[in-house]
Amino acid sequence: MGIIMRLIGLLLWIFAAWRWSDWRNWKMYHSTMLYMMIFALLYEVLTYNYSLWIFKATLIPTHTLNSLLVTFITFPCLVLLFLSNFPEDVTTKKILHIIFWIVLYSLVEYFYHVVGLFKYNHGWTYGYSILFNCIMFPMLLLHHKKPLLAYFLSIPIAIFYLIIFNVPIDKMK
Repeated sequence: MGIIMRLIGLLLWIFAAWRWSDWRNWKMYHSTMLYMMIFALLYEVLTYNYSLWIFKATLIPTHTLNSLLVTFITFPCLVLLFLSNFPEDVTTKKILHIIFWIVLYSLVEYFYHVVGLFKYNHGWTYGYSILFNCIMFPMLLLHHKKPLLAYFLSIPIAIFYLIIFNVPIDKMK
């Protein structure tokens, strides 16, 4: 059952990106896709022995390989969908777009958690995921508009999470 759900989830992200994204201009969003992937991989390295959340092994036999699948398939689709459909006119529409994506992404994670495909560890909870999503989507937009500022702000945000959740980076191999 988990294998089928994971596969359906990946296929839905691919289908949604194919159907509703601006593929002709994908290069405009490429650097932000890489930004998200870099920080996802950095999280995996820094928390390798102390994961705050874990993807249950289903289609792929380990959390790390599942995470790589999400990093290289889901995240680029997510960024392309989020940015290529971002409204450029009215501020209210911009805010609603960001809220829509925070809610959607949080609901997807909640579903995966309820069905047992996503597990929280070391004090991380669904509430922290929602808070993280409230930071992540504006940061993706900021990176798209002002990449250096986004990188600059991402460093203290990452350090904050490492400190708050006592990630033992001093014991990394």
